[in-house]
Amino acid sequence: MTTPRQVVRSFFYTLGSGYTARLASVGLTLLIRRVLGPAVFDEMIYPLVIFVMLSSLSQFGLLQALLHYQDRADEFVDTHFTLNLLVSAAVLLVTCAVGLALWRWRPGSAWACTVICIFGGLRFVKNLTTTSEALMRRGFQFGRLSIFHGGGTVLALAAALAAGLAGWGRWSLVLGGWTTYAIFSAVYVVIFASGVWWTRPPSLRLRLDPVWVRRFAGYGVWLWLGWVLQNFVWYYDKLVLGAVVGVRELTFYENAWWLMQLPTAVISHIILSYTIALYARYRDQRQRLGEMYTTMLSIVVRCSAPVALVIALHAERVVGLMGERWAPSAAIVVWLALFGFVRPLLDEGYGLLWASGDTKAGALVMGGQAAVAVALVPLAAHLDGTRGVALAMGAIALLGALGLAWRVRRYVSVPWIQVFAAPVAGLATGAALYAAAGEFTAGWPPLLGLGASAALVAVAYGAALVLLERRRMVALAQEALAAMRRRRQDEDGDA
Repeated sequence: MTTPRQVVRSFFYTLGSGYTARLASVGLTLLIRRVLGPAVFDEMIYPLVIFVMLSSLSQFGLLQALLHYQDRADEFVDTHFTLNLLVSAAVLLVTCAVGLALWRWRPGSAWACTVICIFGGLRFVKNLTTTSEALMRRGFQFGRLSIFHGGGTVLALAAALAAGLAGWGRWSLVLGGWTTYAIFSAVYVVIFASGVWWTRPPSLRLRLDPVWVRRFAGYGVWLWLGWVLQNFVWYYDKLVLGAVVGVRELTFYENAWWLMQLPTAVISHIILSYTIALYARYRDQRQRLGEMYTTMLSIVVRCSAPVALVIALHAERVVGLMGERWAPSAAIVVWLALFGFVRPLLDEGYGLLWASGDTKAGALVMGGQAAVAVALVPLAAHLDGTRGVALAMGAIALLGALGLAWRVRRYVSVPWIQVFAAPVAGLATGAALYAAAGEFTAGWPPLLGLGASAALVAVAYGAALVLLERRRMVALAQEALAAMRRRRQDEDGDA
């Protein structure tokens, strides 16, 4: 039985290890890019984009399905593992077939085929942990999962940096990856899979219960379609850009795209799996679910927005940390600003729909984004090159956020003004202060100047938030303390 204390503890484990891994990931990726330079990434990005789009075919929603039906997990765990094995094996075959076809029909694609097949095999191994991982999430064992994920990410990136310094070139990225792609690398997969299987050994009994297969299929088909569409939306722009503008421009664009993904990584990606499990537990209590969703969305907005603002305002300084060879990425960072602000909002909306069992609605929103992307991205690339694609991706992200805001009304009531008013005022204050006084660090050493100027913007943003939400913050703190006292009393009474 999971106690409230375990839930709270697992949340803070998730945050703590998540932030440690994110900070290390950013620092190590900056160093990896500085050591290897754009040329090595030119060889990796296009085949990796193809692989990532293919890997979404295995995202059949089995992890989310186990959480959705968590009270009956003992009935179907063997079926869950067997079905996951079959789906993962089928996707591995498709992935390798695409890689070999690319090698056969496109001269000079031997390396691309190698990358696609190696990462396909590693992804297959990682996918086999799905049942064990879902059972750990059901038990709120997020502390261990966060350690396996965070530790695996840091060690993988450290291995990539060491291999790059040793002259391994493109193979260093296969070994340890870079940024979020580290989760596909050899080092990460070995660490994460070993940790999960050691904690929760997989059921190796192969069995397919027709009843549960139909239930998983009914639940997962829309989630699967949603994952495929989501990966299409977020990676289609790179396929188009590489074909229309060129591989080197794609390398610079991917670098800027990673930087503007950091606002999402700061909080949304860290807590997504936690909040899905939490929403699933309270999906039948509309008022309680609405309070949780509003709170988590407010946290996401307040934490991610200032990060996006700091990166956009200091694009040249941030990119400068990677060396002069990456300088063209700075302008692209600014063009992707809208994407950086809006992208963090999407995960909580999709998480709520998935936890509520409304996977079809999530797929429909993603389908709308994909339909717009198919027409808009190529047009933008032809008319305005990289800038056009970057602006188009911001518009597509905004479309998804509006679609989710409309759809979640079926399950929760959200005070949107309360969620967004104070952060918008804080952003305006931070930007205004930077415009008035931000250049006072112009002559400082790069890292020190960036830190001081970013701190100035952050302090202005935080001050505005405290001024506007002081009473709400005090009230929330009092409610949290009262809830903790009640939980402690309940636990003492149970004992």
